[in-house]
Amino acid sequence: MNNFQRLEEEEIDRLPDLPMGIAHNVNSTLGGMRTLGSIVELYLAKIFDVVTMMARGEAEQSSNSFGHTGGHGSPTEPKGEVPRGPKS
Repeated sequence: MNNFQRLEEEEIDRLPDLPMGIAHNVNSTLGGMRTLGSIVELYLAKIFDVVTMMARGEAEQSSNSFGHTGGHGSPTEPKGEVPRGPKS
């Protein structure tokens, strides 16, 4: 155990115990702040990207596989060739 941990334990031992209501209130407030911080951290960067993109008037290219194949073909025609009908 380092000196800071020992000092922390000594300070905790010197403080009187908090009533359960106060401790619960502080813990619930901190939990709410953690949740809010997680949401901000997760979505804030993306929101700024969207606002910036809207201000510039640019559209982001779709990255899904349902749109244009880009010459890669389909699972049945891997070289991008046009499927042919039955041979006569």
